[in-house]
Amino acid sequence: MMAARQEPRHAHSPHLSPAVRRGRPMTGAALLCLVAGAALVVQNALMGAIVARGTGLTGALLCNSLVGLSLLGLVEAWRNGPAFPLRLAERAEPWFLIPGLLGTLVVAASLYGYRQQGATVTVAMVVAGQLAAGIAGDAMGLTGRKGGLGPETSIGLQALGLQTWIGAALLVAGAVLILRGRGAV
Repeated sequence: MMAARQEPRHAHSPHLSPAVRRGRPMTGAALLCLVAGAALVVQNALMGAIVARGTGLTGALLCNSLVGLSLLGLVEAWRNGPAFPLRLAERAEPWFLIPGLLGTLVVAASLYGYRQQGATVTVAMVVAGQLAAGIAGDAMGLTGRKGGLGPETSIGLQALGLQTWIGAALLVAGAVLILRGRGAV
């Protein structure tokens, strides 16, 4: 007869560090990110087909943006009423434009990459860039930290942990292998 495995009482405590909570099942956020990654491949394949129909890169990007903007506008109107654009305009600052510009760059670069070098190389390079920027952002306290942005929430490079650095090295090595396998390096 097998004894049932018992987890320590602290295994599900939300206030404990990630090191103490090892072995947890995948969170909803992690699963959503995996689905989003797969959706990006489908999105870029479909946008490539739109370009092939003669719309050009800008036409495909515009179609993508208009659909997203329309959907988000409908959701926000449903949630907060039709006056939400006025409330948004009252709070808007010039730097609010930067995320949209960066998003357009990401989608345009991905679409261009898919058409020039295929999905595998494009995804490897996009993920490698995201990982490098993510490590820097976490170390500087710019991303995902409670308490706001800036140096006061910095966790430092050492606090990221050995597993993070090994995982990052493996991911970069994988990107290099993919590039070499395709003759790009």
